Amino acid sequence: MSRTAKALFAASVVFCGASIWGVHRIQTLERETMFAGVIRDEARLAAKRAQKARELEFEDQARKRAYLESVQAVSQPVVPPPPVKGDVPTSPDGLDFGCKTCDKP
Repeated sequence: MSRTAKALFAASVVFCGASIWGVHRIQTLERETMFAGVIRDEARLAAKRAQKARELEFEDQARKRAYLESVQAVSQPVVPPPPVKGDVPTSPDGLDFGCKTCDKP
């Protein structure tokens, strides 16, 4: 075998190896990028769920406040009452006045 043939063979083996390594590297980077997108989506959905829970809690608190202000008048409220979605409850049935942050009832 001539020296030129050996050099061409070595160059083709190196090129083939580099090509295979490059394709695997690109696939690995794409997989990591796609997984990062899944993580971002999960974080975005968790933030949306938390925001929805805060909104529901706010609406619940507004209903409770409206009910309590209908039972007992407030002479000079410092903060105006928030808008209540739906009807103002006429009885405490269905309103939970328990503590949400601790185990005490």
